[in-house]
Amino acid sequence: MYKKVIPNISDDLICSLIGDKIKELNESKDKKVIPNISDDLVNKYITDMKDNHILLKIMNEVYKGSLDENQNIDTNKVITDLQNNPEYDLSLDYINEVSKNEHLIRSLVDIVSECFVPRKEIKVLELNLTKGFMAREVDTQLASSHIYPIDVSYTIAVKSVGGVSDDYKNQSFKLIEWNPENSVFPTEINSSNFILLKDSNDLWDIDLDTQLQDMFDVISDKGFLLSVFRYQLTEPELALNQMNGKKALKNADLEKRIVDFVKAAQSVGFNLIARKLDSIGSVAILFRKLFSEPKLPKKENIIQISSNPEKWFETLKEKIVEQKENESTDESLWLIANDSSKNGIIGLINCLRLEPGGECLRCVFDYDNLIKGSVKFTEKPYSDILSNDLPINVLKNGKTLHIDYDNLIKGSVKFTEKPYSDILSNDLPINVLKNGKVGTYRHFTLNKDYDKKESNDYFLNVGHNRDLASLQWYDSKNLVTSKDDYDLINNKTNKIPCNIYSAGMNFRDVMFATGRIASGPQMLFTDCLIGFEFAGRRADTGERVCGFDMSRCYATSIDANDELISRIPDNWSMDDAVSVLSTYSTVWYGLIERAHMQKGESILIHSGAGGVGQAAISICQFYECDIFVTIGTEDKKKFLMNTYNIPENRIFSSRNTQFKYKIKEITKGKGVDMVLNSLTGDKLDAKITKGKGVDMVLNSLTGDKLDASYECIADCGRFVEIGKFDLQMNKQLGMFSFLRDISFIGVSVDQKLYMKRGFVIRFFEWMHKNCDNGMIKPINQNVFKAEEAEKAFRFMTTGKHIGKIVIRTREEESNKNAKSGFTPTKKLVVTRKTYFNPNKTYIITGGLGGFGLEFIHWMMFLGARKFVLTSRYGVKTDYQKFILKRLASLGGNLKQFATKVVVSTHDCNTSEGTKKLLADAQNLAPIGGVFHLALVLNDCLLENQTIDKFQETIDSKTKAFENLDKISRELSIDLDYFVVFSSVACGKGNAGQSNYGFANSVCERICESRRRDGLHGLAIQWGPIGDVGVLADSEINTSLAAVVKQRINSCLEILDKLLQTDNSVVSCLVRAKRSVMSGTKESKLVNQVWIALGIDPKTTPNHLTLGEIGMESMFAVELQQGLEREYDIRVTLNDIKNITIGMMKDFEVGKVDEMKRFADEIKSCRTKLCKVKFIIPSDACIRLNNVTTGKPLYFFPPLEGIFTSLEGLAEKIDRPVIGLNWTRDMQKLGSLKEITKYYIQLLKALEPKGDYDIFGHFYGALIAMKMLKKAPVGRAIIIDMLSEVTLDEDMISDDSLVEIILSFCTKDVPTVIQAKMRRDTMSKPDVPTKLEQITTELKEFCGKSLVSRDLDEILMNSYKRAKLFTTYRLNMKSKFKKMKLTIGEKYMRMSGKVLIIKPFQMVEDVANVERVTDKIKNAYFLPEAGLEGKLNFETVESANTQDLEAHKTIERMADTINKYLGKR
Repeated sequence: MYKKVIPNISDDLICSLIGDKIKELNESKDKKVIPNISDDLVNKYITDMKDNHILLKIMNEVYKGSLDENQNIDTNKVITDLQNNPEYDLSLDYINEVSKNEHLIRSLVDIVSECFVPRKEIKVLELNLTKGFMAREVDTQLASSHIYPIDVSYTIAVKSVGGVSDDYKNQSFKLIEWNPENSVFPTEINSSNFILLKDSNDLWDIDLDTQLQDMFDVISDKGFLLSVFRYQLTEPELALNQMNGKKALKNADLEKRIVDFVKAAQSVGFNLIARKLDSIGSVAILFRKLFSEPKLPKKENIIQISSNPEKWFETLKEKIVEQKENESTDESLWLIANDSSKNGIIGLINCLRLEPGGECLRCVFDYDNLIKGSVKFTEKPYSDILSNDLPINVLKNGKTLHIDYDNLIKGSVKFTEKPYSDILSNDLPINVLKNGKVGTYRHFTLNKDYDKKESNDYFLNVGHNRDLASLQWYDSKNLVTSKDDYDLINNKTNKIPCNIYSAGMNFRDVMFATGRIASGPQMLFTDCLIGFEFAGRRADTGERVCGFDMSRCYATSIDANDELISRIPDNWSMDDAVSVLSTYSTVWYGLIERAHMQKGESILIHSGAGGVGQAAISICQFYECDIFVTIGTEDKKKFLMNTYNIPENRIFSSRNTQFKYKIKEITKGKGVDMVLNSLTGDKLDAKITKGKGVDMVLNSLTGDKLDASYECIADCGRFVEIGKFDLQMNKQLGMFSFLRDISFIGVSVDQKLYMKRGFVIRFFEWMHKNCDNGMIKPINQNVFKAEEAEKAFRFMTTGKHIGKIVIRTREEESNKNAKSGFTPTKKLVVTRKTYFNPNKTYIITGGLGGFGLEFIHWMMFLGARKFVLTSRYGVKTDYQKFILKRLASLGGNLKQFATKVVVSTHDCNTSEGTKKLLADAQNLAPIGGVFHLALVLNDCLLENQTIDKFQETIDSKTKAFENLDKISRELSIDLDYFVVFSSVACGKGNAGQSNYGFANSVCERICESRRRDGLHGLAIQWGPIGDVGVLADSEINTSLAAVVKQRINSCLEILDKLLQTDNSVVSCLVRAKRSVMSGTKESKLVNQVWIALGIDPKTTPNHLTLGEIGMESMFAVELQQGLEREYDIRVTLNDIKNITIGMMKDFEVGKVDEMKRFADEIKSCRTKLCKVKFIIPSDACIRLNNVTTGKPLYFFPPLEGIFTSLEGLAEKIDRPVIGLNWTRDMQKLGSLKEITKYYIQLLKALEPKGDYDIFGHFYGALIAMKMLKKAPVGRAIIIDMLSEVTLDEDMISDDSLVEIILSFCTKDVPTVIQAKMRRDTMSKPDVPTKLEQITTELKEFCGKSLVSRDLDEILMNSYKRAKLFTTYRLNMKSKFKKMKLTIGEKYMRMSGKVLIIKPFQMVEDVANVERVTDKIKNAYFLPEAGLEGKLNFETVESANTQDLEAHKTIERMADTINKYLGKR
C-alpha cells in the first residue's frame, strides 16, 4: 500500500519560471525582456493561490517588484523582509505539509498505535521549531486508529508560544517553549511514548549524540521516535536561496544530515523500523526503543496458523489463557501463516490482541507460501521481525513498509538469520512477507478522485446536496435498458439507441438542481431528474431525430422510446430542434389544446424573451392575437421589439407589478383574454384592468407575481399556469374571481408526455405540419459545451438569457444526412456510478437478513430485476414475507418494476450446493454479480470459545465465498460484481470476534486474488450499522467506542461509490465525536464505567456489582486492561464483574490501594481454593503431616469432607496426624450413631489397643464427643464453633443449611464477592439448583485451575451431613433436660479426657468464663457435673472465629494442642 505523493507539477513549474524571469529582469533592467511564460498561465496560478502556496506568493511579490523598471530592487532584502512576515513562512508551504500526506506519515503512525494495543492512552511529544506543526493530523490519526477511543496526551515544544496560531492554542495541545541553544532537549519532559521530530536549520548545531541520548532516556520501553527530514530541495527553493544570497544548500548536505542522524540514533540504541519518502523531497524515518535484546521464541511459542482452525484452535486458546494468567509478559507468542495467501491470520490477530493475554501475540503472514518447514527467527526476514517487535508483519510484494529486501525468501524460517532476525528484533505485531519484502496492511483515506475516470459516454446529474456546485458528469457505462421495458402506464416500449448531440435546458431543470422544487414521485423511477429533451442521431440508421424522455437527456447517448422521438425537419439544425421541443409543446398544449385560443384574442405572456415566451409570441402572432408581454431587462425588451416587432407600449417589466395599471389603460377596461403566467406573488394579484382584464394569461412566474396575473384576466378569460413552484407550494387563489367565468388551466406537459399515450405523436404531427408555415420558428440559442454545464445552469439563474439554453455534447456534421463518420464525443473526467443490469441475475447470500432486504430495494432502484437470495432456512419471518409480497405487488402495479426473486436453500458451504445455486441463477438470466452478506456470529473471548462455535462462524463466511469464487471461475462466469460484506472487526480488531475477524480476512484475501487475476473482487469493512442487521437492537456507547452506528441509507449511499473503486478492500465507518474527559485517570476510568452501565452512581446501591447491573464482557475487558496497564492491578473478567459500585466510587476519589487490596485478596483466595482437591477419597485415612514418631492424632473430617482447611494446623502438630476420610461408602450412613459406629470400627482396626487421641471441629466435634462415650478414647480435642451457632428450628431449613455450606466454601473469598455469591445462590428455587449455583460460582471464580471433579457430589453430601447433624442437635435439645442424668452417668464412665479450645476475637469476649462454659456445655449436651478432671477448657485469640487457617491462629492452637497432648 506504499504510494508516493506527486506534487502539483504546474505549481512547481510556475515557481521555477517566475524565478527564471526574476533573474532575467534583474540582469537586464535596461532591456525590454519579453516574458517566456504567458500572462494567462501566470494569472491563473496567481489568482488561484491557496493559503499554503507560500513559495509561489514570495516569487510573485519579487516578480512584481522586478517588473518596475524605475527602481533597482534589492532582491535579497525583499525576500528577507517577506520571510520575516509570518504570512510568508515557508514552513507553512504545501511542500512542507508532510503530516497531510497519509502515505508518508499515517502509515508510520499506525505502526505506533498498533504496537500500543491495547493501551488507551499515548503520550506524544512533538519537537518542532517551525510553524508547520504535525500535531493536528497525527493527533487525529492516533485517536482514530482503533474502534475504541485513544486518549492522546499531546505536547508540542515550540520556539515561542506567543507565535503559535490560536487554532492550536484552543485545542487540547499542551504548548511548551524550547530553546535548543539552552538545552538539547526540553527539560520539562520526563516521559513519552512517542516523539516526533521535525528537522529544521535551528537543530543542525545541536550535538546529535547528546540529543538522541536524551530522547532515548525519555521514551518509554518499546516507544517510538519519528523523524521528518528534507532529503532534497525543489528547483524553486534552490532558486530562492540563490536570490536570497544564501550559501547554496546542496542536496548532499541534506543526505549527510539524515545519515548522521540515523547513525547516531542507532548508536544510542534505537532500532530503525521504517523509512518512507515522498517525491517532493521529504523523508520520514521511524525508530523504536527496545530496552532488552529480543528473545528467540521457544518452539512451543510458535504456532502454525493454517486455514483449518481445528489444527491450532485448542493450542492457541491454551497459550493465550496461559499468557493471561502469567504475570510475566516478556515472552511473545508467534503465529505463523504460510499455507495459503488466503489465510485469515490478519483479522485473527487484530481481534486477539485486544483480548486478555493477547498483547503478547506477534504474527508472520507469508503471503506467497515461500516458507517451508519451521520458522527460524535467526534468519532474515524473521530476525528483523523479531527485532522490530511489531504485532503484524506481512510479507507481500508491493506492501513494503518496514523492511525491504531484494532476495526472495526460500526454505525454512530461521529467526537467527536475516530478515527474520530483524523481524524478531523489531518486535512489530504484524509482519506480512511477499516476494522477500516485509510490510503490513494499512487503512488510507480514498483519494478524492477515486471514483473518477475518463469517458466519452456520460450524463449530467446533481449530487446529493442538490445545488449547482454538485452538478457533475457521470459515466454511462453501467446504464442498461431492460429487454422488457414498460412505460409508466404499463405499455411495453420499443427502445431505440440514440447518440445525443444537443439537449435543451428548461427552468424546471434549474429548479430541480437547486432544490427549489421537490423531486416528487419521479424519484421512485429514476435517480436523475434533469434533462428531458434532446436532439441527435439514431445509433442504428444515423437518422437525425429529436425527442423527449423522462430525464437523463444531458448525455451522450440514450435508449429512447420510439413513440417519444421524431425526425428533425431538414431545415432545422439539432440545436434548432431542441429549442422547439419543450417550448412549443408547452404553448401548443397550454394555449391551443387546453385554452382553445382563437384568432384575434388578447393575451398576456410573461417572460416573453424566454424560450416558452418566444414560442408563445410566434404562435400568437400566427393567430393574429393582441399580445402583451413582460420581460426582466432592457436588453430583452429591445430583442422583442427587433425580432418580433412587439410595440414598446406592449412590453412591461416583470420585476414589479406596475404593468397592471398600463394594461388597464390600454385595454380601456377590457383586459386580456388569456394570461400565460410565470410570475409569482403580488405581481399576479395586481394584474387588474379597468374592469375586464385580458382574455388569457400564459404564466410561468411564481409567488406574488402569480397572484397579480390571476387578477388581470378578463371575464370568461383563461389563466394558463406553466410554472411549478406555486403549484407545489399549494398556493391559494381566491374563489370570488371564478364568478366571472374564468378558467384556471394548470399545464404539466411532463405528465402528459408519460401518462397519456399518443400525446407526443400528436404534438410531432402538429410540429411537422407547421414547421414551414411561419407558426413554428426555432428559438435563438445560447450554446454551452459539455464541460461548461455548470456555467450554463448558473447563466439561466441570472435571468439574463434570451431564448433557449442548449448544452451541446458533440458538434453536428455538416452533412445532415450522413450515414457514417459521425462526430465523436469529447472525453471528460466523469464520476463512476453504480447501476445494475436488469437483464442479469444477482445472487445475494444472506439476502433475507435486515441489510439484505434493504439492499434488494436499493438494487432495484438502480436497475436490478432478478435476484437469487440464499437462506439456510428459507422465508421464515412475517417481515420477510411482507417484503417479498410487497416486491411482487410493486411489479404487478408497475410492470417496469416487475422483479423475479428466487429464495434458494442450497447449501453453499458445499461445492454441490454452490453449483445448484449458480444453475438456478443462470436459469433466470446470466449472472451479473455475487454479494456475500451471510454470517453467523458467535462473539466470545477466545478463552471461553469452543471449536464448534468458532468454526461455525468461519464456515458461514468463508466456505460459500470460496466455493462461489472457485466454481464461477471454473464455469467462466463473467461477474460485474463479486462482493463480500466484511467488518471493521477484521481491519481494526474487536475483542470477542476473533472467529469473525479470521473469516472476513480470508474473504478479503480472496478478493485480492481475484483483482490480481483481472476479476472483480471487493471486500467492504463495514462498521456497526444501526437500522437493520445483527447490531440493530444493541447499544454502542460513544464514550467507549470511537465509532457510532451508521444508518442504512448512508451505507447504501456510500456503497454506490465503493462499488466503483479498483481496490480489493475498502472500509466504511462513522467516527464518534471525539470527547476529552477532564479529571484524574481514576475519575476518567470510572466515568466511563458509569456511562457504559447507563446508571447514576448517586442513586445506585453500593453493594451491587458491575456484573449484576449488566456490564458487557467486552467493556469488562477494557476495564481489566486499564487497571492492569495503569495500576498493575491484575484481575480476571469475572473479578471485574464482581467489583461493587461502592468500590468504584472509592476508586474514583483516588483510593487505588483499596482496589489493589481487593485484587490481592482474590489472588490469595484463588490460590487457596485451587489447592483444594474436590475429589471424594477412596482410602479410609490419609496422612496430614510428615511427623513419623509419636502417638498419632486422628482428625475427623470437616463438614466438606476435605482436610485442606486443617492441613496448616496438622503440620504444626509435633506427632503424626492421620485424617479419617469421608469416603463414598459412608454416604449410606443415615445417623450420627451409624457414623460413630463406623469410626469406632475404623479406629479399632488402626489402634487395636485403644487409648487413641482424636480431634474434631464443627460437626466433627459432635463425632468426637460421641466417641468419648462409646470408644476407648485417650484424649479428645475439640475446636468449638457450634456454641456460636443458634440452635432453633430455622437451623434445619434448607436455606440455613445451604448458607452454612456456602460459608465454609467461600470463607476466604473477599466480602463483596461472598455477598454476591450468596445473593445469586439464595435466589435459586431449591436445594439442587442452589448447590449447582455454588459450583458455578466457584468454577467461575477459580477458573480451570480448580480441581472440581466431584464438587457437585461433595456439596450435596455436605448438605445431607449438615441436615443430619443439625437434626440430631435439635432432637438432643428437646430431650436434653430429661436425659441429663443418663448423659452424666455415661460421661462419668468414660476413661478419656477432652480439651475444648475456644477461638475468640478479643480478650474481652472471654471475661465471663462461666457464661462461655455454659454455652459450650449446652452446645455439646454436656452434664453440669461428672466431668471434673476430664474436661479442660482453653481460649485462643483469633482474628476470625471462623478462620482456622490464619497463621497466628494456627500457631496458637497447635501450641495449645501440643502442650495438652504432652501432659501424659
